Amino acid sequence: SQHPVCTAKPTILSAMGQGGAKATLHAWLCGGSCPSVKGDTAVSSQSKLQQKPSFGTPMERASQHAQFRLRCAERVEEGSIDKNCPVKLVVFDFDETLTLATFMTGNCIYREGEEKRIARTINFESPWVSGSRLEKLRNMLAAIADGHNGQQRTLTVLTNNGKGVKAVLNMLIMADLDSYFSAVWTMPWRANMQNGAFKAADGSWKLFDPPINQVHSHKADVLQHVTRHPKEWFPQLQDRHPLTQAQSDLMNLNVASVVLVDDQRLNFQSDSGASVLRYCKVARYDAESYHDLGAVRNMGGIGAHTDADFETLRRFVEDPWMCKETLQVRCQEREFDGWHEHHPVKLVVFDFDETLTMATFMPASRACTTTLGWTPSEADGAEWSQRELLQYNFETPWVSGSRIEKLSKLLEEIAVDEDGEGRILTVLTQNESGVVAVLNLLQMAGLAHHFAAIWSMASAQPSGNDGAFQEQGKWQLFETPVARVHRHKADVLQHVAQHPTEWFPQLAGEGDPSHFDLLRPESIVLVDDERFNFRTDLATSSAKVLRYCKVARYDEIYRDCGLLNQMGGIGAHSDEDYESLKTFLKRPWECPYPGRSEKGEDKDRAHLQETNGTAVTVQGGD
Repeated sequence: SQHPVCTAKPTILSAMGQGGAKATLHAWLCGGSCPSVKGDTAVSSQSKLQQKPSFGTPMERASQHAQFRLRCAERVEEGSIDKNCPVKLVVFDFDETLTLATFMTGNCIYREGEEKRIARTINFESPWVSGSRLEKLRNMLAAIADGHNGQQRTLTVLTNNGKGVKAVLNMLIMADLDSYFSAVWTMPWRANMQNGAFKAADGSWKLFDPPINQVHSHKADVLQHVTRHPKEWFPQLQDRHPLTQAQSDLMNLNVASVVLVDDQRLNFQSDSGASVLRYCKVARYDAESYHDLGAVRNMGGIGAHTDADFETLRRFVEDPWMCKETLQVRCQEREFDGWHEHHPVKLVVFDFDETLTMATFMPASRACTTTLGWTPSEADGAEWSQRELLQYNFETPWVSGSRIEKLSKLLEEIAVDEDGEGRILTVLTQNESGVVAVLNLLQMAGLAHHFAAIWSMASAQPSGNDGAFQEQGKWQLFETPVARVHRHKADVLQHVAQHPTEWFPQLAGEGDPSHFDLLRPESIVLVDDERFNFRTDLATSSAKVLRYCKVARYDEIYRDCGLLNQMGGIGAHSDEDYESLKTFLKRPWECPYPGRSEKGEDKDRAHLQETNGTAVTVQGGD
């Protein structure tokens, strides 16, 4: 592709194959590097941030889950698209979206055996996640094409790959991915070759020329043209064979019916004014070591670093209106049995990375991850100061005033409900630095005293414990039951509701266990920046977070760190976040999940009349 830069040495393929495979691929892989394309800045797969100018020690961004994840959004104003407008066409970029990085042979043909195995591995398989990424891609594409409730969709590829449509199609065939797509389009227009391929009724691929040369050379403009002139982009629609449901839907497209999945954010908005209304942005990154190829820059790929990408994309295509492009928190209450009974919130659980923090940076000192009460003054060598740790982790450059002070005020106010009853606040984190490091940052920020417990889902804990609880102002470490639960926040919180004393050891002491006597799943609110965390990914589990607040995610140039992707943080861009969260905790039933059945409306109205209440409608999303 024209994106990745490979710094492999001439002997790099010796460990990957012999004979023809080495000879055929070597010239293409190492014959010359392409400059990176402007428009997106990649992050390192080892999470190394640029070095701060005033210090000799680099700061490491510790929230690794955030920066490598796919992000989906519907970029429309509330109400401008009917939520019942389904996705009919899903368009995938090829390079660094379907592939992790694209390496092709000189003739773009792959012989059976070792050559094909190598090509599949270096183009599609991730060394950072267990299992076959190709198999996961196939499962995802099949699920998207045949959605729930009988909704069928058409899948296509729209690529800027410089080798042309034959090269891309050959690689899709080589990877056994071609069967999921109905067309492949390449751009910009090339007069010396055909620029498209479509799948005929008999399943064979045929080359043709889509009207790329009649459209401004930008993906947003191309997709607008596709919606207006589908037969010019899908020649199979002109066949006499009966059309499938998915093909018939192509005859009635609008811009909102199309989702573009791409690693380049510039492709979502054209300088002509055309825009992609529903999109999924694939994370970009640099790899210090990729298979046996050495360092490779500007990589991408759905699911390259987390299997959550596949489910996130599938869910977005089903319910894109749940992922509004916004810089503010969005709060929701799902439908559940008894939702009209208005049970109060008793437990508020906060994510840490990109929810309490804007982006998380951890000191290099190991003591920070193992010693309670650690501060930067105790670190060996040149470390960032405590002031800078707080500034880069918690303070926003986009809103005036101290975000730490606003967070502290928020936490103090939501710890008590309208009736004077106390609420419990906790932190549930996936930060790989562990529970002690998270607690130390919260203590430095003066926020730790607001929380009753901190639970870590990280698989390894430097301190040897994955939990901390506060009793009479003192923090103690303990072992949570997280190892006995599926490692997903929805499943964890379901277990918390069923076994609260296992998550709050202080209940065995002088604590008041009566607060948890009636702890229901709907009594818990999760505040998190990752939508994936609100519903389990385990097929045998039905765990859902029934009430949640989704913190906005965004990519932004941050202080002197350059462009950071997948940032977050309550109140990062607006003080309204604090009021929205407080209001939701008081009356979560006023923020219904879109499409929630109103079968309980009569009961709800009767309840309001009995209590002289007044119904208020609050728009939701995400």
